[in-house]
Amino acid sequence: GRRIRKLQHNERRETGDDQTDDAHEWENADVRDAELAEAMDELQGIDEALQRIAQDTYGICERCGEPIAEGRLEALPAAVVCIACAEASA
Repeated sequence: GRRIRKLQHNERRETGDDQTDDAHEWENADVRDAELAEAMDELQGIDEALQRIAQDTYGICERCGEPIAEGRLEALPAAVVCIACAEASA
């Protein structure tokens, strides 16, 4: 009797674990997809910044033509607009 109850308990636990594992796999896949999309966006920003460096336009606001503050570029190296223009469009 005890052995059967233990096996039944283990079977229920394993079934629950499988369902939980499936849910975690879907959740993990969603997180991985979001992280991948974020990394791809960041890589694109870096590529564009490298192009601006090659064209000698890095650090120049694309909207107003004024220099982008060094602190902003340190915080956001792929920034294409100055703080004033970013705030104006927000």
